[in-house]
Amino acid sequence: MMNLLLIQQADVYAPAHLGKMDVLIGQGKILKMQKHLGTSCGDLPVEVVDASGLIMTPGFVDQHVHVIGAGGEAGYYSRTPEMQVSQIVSHGITTVVGLHGTDGTARNIEALYAKVCALEQEGITARMLTGSFEMPSATLTGSVRRDILFVDQVIGAKTALSDRRSAQPTRTQMEQLISQAYTAGLVSGKRGYTHIHMGAGKRRLSMLMDIIRETELPPYVMIPTHINRDEGLFAQSIEFARLGGIVDITSGVSPEYGFEGTIKPSEAIRRLLEAGVDIRQITMSSDANGCMAVYDSQGNCTGLCAASADTLYKEFRSLVKEEQIPMETALQVVTSSPAAAIGMYPQKGCLAEGADGDVVLLDPELAIRQVYAKGRLAVKDGQVLLKGAFE
Repeated sequence: MMNLLLIQQADVYAPAHLGKMDVLIGQGKILKMQKHLGTSCGDLPVEVVDASGLIMTPGFVDQHVHVIGAGGEAGYYSRTPEMQVSQIVSHGITTVVGLHGTDGTARNIEALYAKVCALEQEGITARMLTGSFEMPSATLTGSVRRDILFVDQVIGAKTALSDRRSAQPTRTQMEQLISQAYTAGLVSGKRGYTHIHMGAGKRRLSMLMDIIRETELPPYVMIPTHINRDEGLFAQSIEFARLGGIVDITSGVSPEYGFEGTIKPSEAIRRLLEAGVDIRQITMSSDANGCMAVYDSQGNCTGLCAASADTLYKEFRSLVKEEQIPMETALQVVTSSPAAAIGMYPQKGCLAEGADGDVVLLDPELAIRQVYAKGRLAVKDGQVLLKGAFE
């Protein structure tokens, strides 16, 4: 028998502001949204939640999460640990894309696949990117094209540019990687995008912009991330967006989290909007469990900085509270924009009939009160209920 969940009279941001609504959820999907819905659904049991005084938003979509850990560039001791599902849902995140970091060898692609499947079984939506910093890419089936075509969980590819840790790919190699992902996406009905870790190298985004200008590859299938890493990269990202590309801000990279010389994520988003970049071309991801070593002039490691999943929520709140960005605009960078960028909108990233029942309830100060992942209560009154098998 299907159990129904009826959330009544929340102030709904879908992310567009719809006002007070009743939302009926069943079998993991939003079944109905109306101003007023009765509590009777025939013989089906209905759990009624009074959300008066609360704000309802879609569950957050985080397209850059190191679910099996990352790091390792300063030695094996600097490897970050595997993430638990409670660390994800506690911050309003209900959809994640797992990927590799610097090390795609000791942490292999098979382990990433297994973790993504486990997170899905535990109750959230999890996908993954094939590839890593290496070139040719580490894959499950022997090629990026086959991974995207034949593995349901694989929705795109990952690589790195302008970074001392990257494989220093040539333009031809980059074009071939992006093309493989794109054409595999066309055939499989997925986005087939390439997510590109950007370092602080002097070449910055120049190779990607040349590919946009000089090839037939569509700009929206290239998503450079960490663009708030420094002022030079950020400035070039505005030009990249004007060419039609999508730019990804990293919420876990900020001066207040120990990353010197970076731009606070909420400030970076405000500045992109002021520069005329379309909100649909701006996304924000956490880089959760990503780690960066800090070196002195002689190459000695002097410290480690690690990103956390909670920064996505913190920077969303900062957009509204500090940068004075309207709620419906601020929400887009963590809901509809990333969902569209990874090819999962409108199943994800919005509140609408037919969409997944991923819901966050916030109080008037934007504190997280409740989180539902596919209709299942994951966080209640700020306490995490959804936990992994060994938590």
